Amino acid sequence: MRKNRSPEEVYDDLVSQGSYEEAHLEIAEVQKVLTMAREDFLCAQNIKQIQKPSWRIVFNAYYDVFRELCDQLLRFKGQKISNHQGVFAFIMLNFSELELDWEFLERIRTARNENKYKGADVSQAMWKSIEFKFEIYISAVDKKVAELINEHR
Repeated sequence: MRKNRSPEEVYDDLVSQGSYEEAHLEIAEVQKVLTMAREDFLCAQNIKQIQKPSWRIVFNAYYDVFRELCDQLLRFKGQKISNHQGVFAFIMLNFSELELDWEFLERIRTARNENKYKGADVSQAMWKSIEFKFEIYISAVDKKVAELINEHR
């Protein structure tokens, strides 16, 4: 697979492989996931406040919160996929009003994979270079999920 594929290329490739699956929307379940994601996000923010925090733990907590929230957006479109790049491509194509940056999503996904599968750590400098945008993105997707929950009640 070639590097630097567009969201459209990623999406089309995964669709052709049958990677996206039908998902049923259960508002109560989405609400539970939203509540847990918010709790996890608060915990990660608290970890940042301790002296000499593990930036890897903070990064992974933020990443997991963001991906979980994105997963819930897919449910509102009746879809699910375990492939993180596929989740982000779907969000880019179906929730363009969020104005997310594909290169940023690829950067955090790649950093997560390098950490999980290759043992690459997350430095304070790396964390500081993405922290602000990460927080904005989590907040935007959180608000979108909450808005869609309210629309479906």
